[in-house]
Amino acid sequence: MTQILGHDTQAAALQFALKGGRLHHAWLLHGPRGIGKATLAHRFAARLLAEASANPPTSAGLDLDQEHPTARLIAAGSHPDFAVLERLENEKTGSTARSITVDQVRAMKTRFIGTPSQGDRRVIVIDAVDDMERGASNALLKSLEEPPASTIFLLVSHAPGQL
Repeated sequence: MTQILGHDTQAAALQFALKGGRLHHAWLLHGPRGIGKATLAHRFAARLLAEASANPPTSAGLDLDQEHPTARLIAAGSHPDFAVLERLENEKTGSTARSITVDQVRAMKTRFIGTPSQGDRRVIVIDAVDDMERGASNALLKSLEEPPASTIFLLVSHAPGQL
């Protein structure tokens, strides 16, 4: 497991909300680039999904044994209740696209059809919400205002004042 330094307060707040059953439907993880916000979001997502699964972890904290079924599904990119929305690679140039598109957000919404399949929740990590084009932001806003049942959004931002 990767050690993340400097996020003890955030990790504790997330754990407190999880243990207390008071999870908000959206969390904003913000700060300068490169400090581990996305890593924290992925760890929390794995823990949320594992806690909701038929095989909840026995360990405390956000760490999840990499042999846990949830961790293995996420590592393989095949967990049906987990999605990451991020800038894609441009097929023509091979470079990373400038933004997250409205088509990506619309495709993400198809995951909300039906019920979660591995537990009682879904988790969407958006890395970074700052990278969304205007149409994508508007499409996401609808989901944040009227959140799909059992879905938790983890929004990574480098400049939350510009959202």
